[in-house]
Amino acid sequence: MSSENEENTRIAPFMGLSNSLSDWVNNFSLVEFEESIAGKSGASYLDENSNKIVSYVTIGLAVILGLFGSSEFYTIDGLLAMLDSTTDQVLTDGRTVTSSEAALYSGISALALIMAWWVTLSVLIKQTFRKSLSTALLGFSTAWIIFIVTRGLSHFILIEADWVVVWANRDLVMMGQLMKEQMTQAPGSQMCLDVNDCYGINQNFRLWWTTYLTCGLLGAAYGTSDKNPLKFVLGFGILAGIISLLATNPTEVSYNTDTVMTKILICILITYLSFAASYYYSSKSEEYLVNRFRSYLMTYAVSIFFFAIIIMDPPEFVKRLAEFAGGEPAQEFSDEIIAGTRVPSTMDKLAGNGIEASQWGGLFVNLIVATAGCVLGFGIGVVLAFGRQSELPLFKVPSVMLIELVRSGPLICWLYFAVFMMPDLMDPFYNAEDIIRMLLMFGIFGGCYIAEVLRGGLQAVDSGQKEAAIALGLSPMQTKLTVELPNAVRTTLPSIVSVFIGLWKDTTLLFIVNILDFFKLAKDLPNTDLRFLGDFLEPLYVTAIVFWVFAFYLSRLSMGIEKNLGLVKEGGGEIA
Repeated sequence: MSSENEENTRIAPFMGLSNSLSDWVNNFSLVEFEESIAGKSGASYLDENSNKIVSYVTIGLAVILGLFGSSEFYTIDGLLAMLDSTTDQVLTDGRTVTSSEAALYSGISALALIMAWWVTLSVLIKQTFRKSLSTALLGFSTAWIIFIVTRGLSHFILIEADWVVVWANRDLVMMGQLMKEQMTQAPGSQMCLDVNDCYGINQNFRLWWTTYLTCGLLGAAYGTSDKNPLKFVLGFGILAGIISLLATNPTEVSYNTDTVMTKILICILITYLSFAASYYYSSKSEEYLVNRFRSYLMTYAVSIFFFAIIIMDPPEFVKRLAEFAGGEPAQEFSDEIIAGTRVPSTMDKLAGNGIEASQWGGLFVNLIVATAGCVLGFGIGVVLAFGRQSELPLFKVPSVMLIELVRSGPLICWLYFAVFMMPDLMDPFYNAEDIIRMLLMFGIFGGCYIAEVLRGGLQAVDSGQKEAAIALGLSPMQTKLTVELPNAVRTTLPSIVSVFIGLWKDTTLLFIVNILDFFKLAKDLPNTDLRFLGDFLEPLYVTAIVFWVFAFYLSRLSMGIEKNLGLVKEGGGEIA
């Protein structure tokens, strides 16, 4: 009996996925789907049975027009005509379009064309405009707009664009030139292809350590969800496969792929192990223990941010600890490293100088600055929100002044303030570099906006909860942190995430103050090589996709948290 239960437990995730797919197939109705796009039939000659038949007829005609359409017959080119016009086409820059690229472009365009013809024929044959003219026009125009956009974008992406400019410089846009030299050049090691071209001590461990911790956080966080574990396993597996595929193509990149793949496999292993451990613990524990574990993960996430900053450019006490552990500053025997007679240990590298913030660049800068806006901004926002609600003028007045002052000016003005005026304020206490000042400014700017969002949530907290907490013996500070703040965050979570997404997008403003961020490097990529002159659209498209992916992920993550908190039901909370 126990073996039968174990077997049922093992196949449960697969059965759940199969049942979900089966339910979708069984509940799918072609007619209802068609009506949701083109509108309900207004033709008097159609009944329920003939309506279904006409739907299949319109699909058949749409497929014929999508496959065999030709401008010679006064129809838009279909699949065969597009294939014939793009296969082995030689472009002006000398690049030849392959048959696979032509087939993919033609297939995508044909599917969009079939959809457009289907909606059009449904509107005309079923006379849906008689039932609802607005619905028919909306469906018709939307379908053809989608076709035009899909065909135009796919033609640019698959036929016209030359993505080599991005691929050849992918490590540059990730880290920037100066940071790239520190990360990829390792005198006397396998990571260096030519010793004569190496002029630094390989520092890539600094990013990998942070990546390992982030992978552990990712797996553990998803493990606390009550969703089907197979979704994460398969989804992350696909993502890991794509990353591995990109990493194993070394075209025009000076790094050792075996070493990189080993580290990627370690990341994958850490992610899956942390997910399995977290999922097992969450499935066997009470809800309050799971919530406590999630709070620990939040603290862990914040600590990763500070760890990343510290490990990139360690302060003196970290260097001394590394020396105490047996490390010798690698910079002191750099000649031996260049000669290949000595390979520095991790402690040797940690005991020496790290990568100064002035050398940071690429996507890393955008990520670290955006994280500062979220982590520091949330902490500052909490303090300012409670300060604004305080009855003590000593706390209330400065909080109100800072919030109103920062919110009265655009972010770009405050970035210029951080570049030119903040050093005069900070130098007596701390000689911060440009990027460090950007971190602080994004934290302050985000904190002021989060403070106002939280203030609305704090005002919505029921006074009865505060009184109950005080009656139980909680101090005013405990009441604020354990009762008021969680409830405020719960009700304002969508707005907080919107601020986070805005801060992530606003990091593109860094290029205006001459910070070599992802956007600036992408904009300047065509100037890195004479072969790429004129290929300025490709890097910008990649930049747009990357920013969209991160923003979309934050949005989906927020929706998942809201669902777990019971905030997706009507009324903004759980139904009593």
